[in-house]
Amino acid sequence: MNLALGFALLFLGLLGIALSAHFKGLRYFDRPALARLAGFDLGLDLVKWLLLFAGLVLLARTSRASFLGAAGVLILLWCYRRFIHSARFQERLLTRDFAALKKERPELSSGEVLFEIAFRRHPRWGPELIEQMVRDYPTVKSFARIMARMERGFRGFSGRGRRCR
Repeated sequence: MNLALGFALLFLGLLGIALSAHFKGLRYFDRPALARLAGFDLGLDLVKWLLLFAGLVLLARTSRASFLGAAGVLILLWCYRRFIHSARFQERLLTRDFAALKKERPELSSGEVLFEIAFRRHPRWGPELIEQMVRDYPTVKSFARIMARMERGFRGFSGRGRRCR
């Protein structure tokens, strides 16, 4: 019984992670009313990590093998996510997309190809921002680096307003 409860809590924690990523990916007015509240993201983050931790603790108390298996899978998933979002992998994807689009439409300049790729991936960034990115980062390598940083959300581009002091 405790083993099933541990896996259920672990599953609910993973579901919370997916739900959190979904809500954070939506624009503010596309979110449900509850998700627009000021503390919603913080509360959801707290609940998802508590569920995940409680599931792991329950698995550790019930079955050491199940705990090690679940922890191993979670570590593998975390490593996979870090690899997929890494600047190097994103550069490889962007280079592949750049070559394919350039082959498909050879009349486009390099800047236009970069603009097209970025606009396909992130249409809500807007053409003005993407045009400025293409001007500031004209090579595929530099463009991929800044695009990966923006997708991860770095300070200055997190989507949140500035805090008043």
